[in-house]
Amino acid sequence: METSEKSDSYPDALRVALRYVSFKPRTVAEVRRRVGRDFDQPVVEQALTSLKRYGYLDDAEYANQWRKSRDRRKPRGASLIRRELRARGIAEPIIDDALEGLDEFDAAYRAGERRARRLLSSDQAGFEVFRRRMWDYLQRRGFRSGVTRDTVRRLWAENSAGG
Repeated sequence: METSEKSDSYPDALRVALRYVSFKPRTVAEVRRRVGRDFDQPVVEQALTSLKRYGYLDDAEYANQWRKSRDRRKPRGASLIRRELRARGIAEPIIDDALEGLDEFDAAYRAGERRARRLLSSDQAGFEVFRRRMWDYLQRRGFRSGVTRDTVRRLWAENSAGG
C-alpha cells in the first residue's frame, strides 16, 4: 500500500519555497503548485504569506516585468501576453493592469522589422507573398487583425520603396 504523506513542517516548506524562487521570479500559483506537492495546504499558504511579506512573491511586479521583457526582447501582442500570464496563474485584474498602455502598433512594427527585410530580400518579394507571410508571423505573436493589417502595409511601404 503506497501512501504519500505530506509534511506539515513550516520551516521545511519555507526552505523549499525560498529555494524555488531563488532561481528566477515565480508567481504565487507556481510556488503554490511546487510546494504543494510535498506539504499540507495550510503550511503552503503560511509559506506563501511569508514570501509575500518579505517581497519574494509579487504577482503584479511579476506581470509588469514579464510584459516589459516581452516588449523589449520579443514584442508580442496583448492577447498572447495575456495567455502567457494566465498560464502562470496571474489573476485577470493584475494582467489588465500590466497590459495597460501597451502600444501594440509599435510592438508589431518592431516585431516585423527584421522579418520584413528578410522577406523582401528573398526572390518572392511580391506584395501578396509578403502580406501573407508577415500576416501569419504577426498573428502568431498575438497581434490583433487591425494592428497586423496596418503594420503589414507600413512595413511594405517602407521597405519596398527602396528595394
